[in-house]
Amino acid sequence: MTLRRALEDCVLDKTERGKSFIYKKYYGYVMAVVLRYISLEMEAEEAVNESFVKVFRKIGTFDMHAEEDILEKTFRSWLARIAVNTSIDLLRAKKPTSFFEDTAEDELKSHATVLADRLDAEDILKLLERIPDIQRSIFNLFEIEGYSHEEIGEMLNIPESTSRTYLTRAKQRLRKLYLEEFSISQNILS
Repeated sequence: MTLRRALEDCVLDKTERGKSFIYKKYYGYVMAVVLRYISLEMEAEEAVNESFVKVFRKIGTFDMHAEEDILEKTFRSWLARIAVNTSIDLLRAKKPTSFFEDTAEDELKSHATVLADRLDAEDILKLLERIPDIQRSIFNLFEIEGYSHEEIGEMLNIPESTSRTYLTRAKQRLRKLYLEEFSISQNILS
């Protein structure tokens, strides 16, 4: 089955076959997007499943491009945007008061994640998991998803200046964690 056929199946025939194909094919992709925002596995699974519920509810609004490779890219982008928004909604709903609190410095654990001179993507993701949820979310929204601080403020119901502050804190925390990891790995290699 192709993506186009699965989408048509969902929209026109309204059978479970198309939904099943899309869910199985894109589950890992959606999980990867969600894990950038939600670190706990059970909460991430909840966000992924909720994302797919929204996808299947709104699939009729998705504009199917005629070219297959462009269709794939636009669908993945549409899917990612839904997953990001769902993740943020779940974070906001689950942590209404503690969402904006910073994690204390002593809560950061120091352990080596690298044994070489350069960090790879997996090591960077591990470092991102070690910063507070709000900082990780704003970092992802701004640096990875490309949202403006104004858009982030609207999504999270915070002032634009707060978004800027948390992004700065996230970068500082990541820089500090990187330096700790790098110096630890250098000591191990010495």
